[in-house]
Amino acid sequence: MNCILDTHFLIFLGCGYDNRIGQKALDVYKDPKSKIFVSQISFWEMAIKINIGKLKIPIGLKNVIIHTQQAGIEIIPVRNSHILYYQSLEVHEKHKDPFDRYIISTALCEDMRIISSDSKLDLYSNVIRIWDE
Repeated sequence: MNCILDTHFLIFLGCGYDNRIGQKALDVYKDPKSKIFVSQISFWEMAIKINIGKLKIPIGLKNVIIHTQQAGIEIIPVRNSHILYYQSLEVHEKHKDPFDRYIISTALCEDMRIISSDSKLDLYSNVIRIWDE
């Protein structure tokens, strides 16, 4: 199964906050049959939030990127197909986060499930979200 990580999952994982991760999400992440991806957009989101003081990462963003690569998580670059899908993605009043919407677009373009605790992702048709509610 191909899965893309939501940014908060990557932060939890990279900073050792496994106790904040849903058990089902952790099981899928650790399953050798799962192919795990992260969007490059997640690193950009973290950089912005660090710069404006909304996020502190004890190990630093550079180390999160290094650990991601060492863990065998494939980093998906920003692609035109994802941007074009983003443009056509349905808009919901309750969910306008541009980073989440880009991750959703990537997941739908690449036929992936999303590992995320964010139930707002369920507003989008065809999104398959993995967590533990």
